[in-house]
Amino acid sequence: MGEVYKVRHLISQRTEAMKVLLSGSGDRPEIADRFLREIRVLANLSHPNIAALHTAFRHDDQLIMVMEFVEGMNLSERMNRGLTLEYSLNYIRQVLSALDYAHSRGVIHRDIKPSNVMITSAGQVKLLDFGLALMSTPDPRLTSAGSLLGSIHYISPEQIRGESLDARSDLYALGVTLYELITGRLPIQGNSFPEIINGHLQTVPQPPSAINASIPEGLSAVVMRALGKDRTERFQSAAEFHCALEPVRVESAMDWAVTTEKTFVTAAYPSPQPVTQKPVSGRPSDPSQRHYDNAVLDDISKQLAHYIGPIAKVVVKRASSSSNNLRELCDKVAAEIDSETRRKNFLVTVRKHLHTSGEI
Repeated sequence: MGEVYKVRHLISQRTEAMKVLLSGSGDRPEIADRFLREIRVLANLSHPNIAALHTAFRHDDQLIMVMEFVEGMNLSERMNRGLTLEYSLNYIRQVLSALDYAHSRGVIHRDIKPSNVMITSAGQVKLLDFGLALMSTPDPRLTSAGSLLGSIHYISPEQIRGESLDARSDLYALGVTLYELITGRLPIQGNSFPEIINGHLQTVPQPPSAINASIPEGLSAVVMRALGKDRTERFQSAAEFHCALEPVRVESAMDWAVTTEKTFVTAAYPSPQPVTQKPVSGRPSDPSQRHYDNAVLDDISKQLAHYIGPIAKVVVKRASSSSNNLRELCDKVAAEIDSETRRKNFLVTVRKHLHTSGEI
């Protein structure tokens, strides 16, 4: 419904993305309303894994939005270059963090698919295109009987049936995306629109581990749960989905990769790796042997939740299993906060624990 231009602000010299309605779209009230809805949805979202809205305005009766310019490639393009399991899980976890935030604010994306997930050169995910997003209070002007919104290969069964939607519809679409990332194929396929629709409603896809024996059984089970036909069978929240992926570990990024026709490329899109510090003398260097006080971790999670929401507990848990000391743990979780000022404020609040542990 729109065209996106790469532009430069003449005063700030900042490169931005400018999205405008396609010529003639403004004459269709529903399209114009959806564009305005996207602006209003994005205006209320601020998360490091969601492309930010900078401003919006009208020019010659044309509605325009100016957004953060994300330099990189979308997940579909990235997948065509070849992906390791480690990369795939890293990207999906970041999308789940964005969805957990959006869902907590009553926003359902409704169009989760690889082409709407951008990957920066630093490996950071940016979720795009909230043009079909649904607020917790639907606008009747944006719902028409018999209409089917979303991308057909990623659409949930309840969307097809025209039922009321909730966060679990996004989780189904992300389950389809994860299946595609780790197997190199879509879980539901068909030669026609009706075949694909019927597949979403009735066909149970082959488990990923049956397609590739290198895929861990635990991960395969997680994916199949996300693809439950009945939404009550799926994960009930993005945070629950995220937690289910926590036990999945990859020994080597190069041991496993989806087979594609193109050469596997790593140089331009490195998987984000935490900066490791030398272990403090007298402390264990193996993170698996490092034990943290549960009360300390709970307090850090509580402080972090003020900045990134309920996913904080999962982030802290993951960091505790891969950090050599408390300072490193705090630095890792602080990296999830989108503002340098906010990161500094967070680190100030948790610094007391570093004093207690003798790391300052």
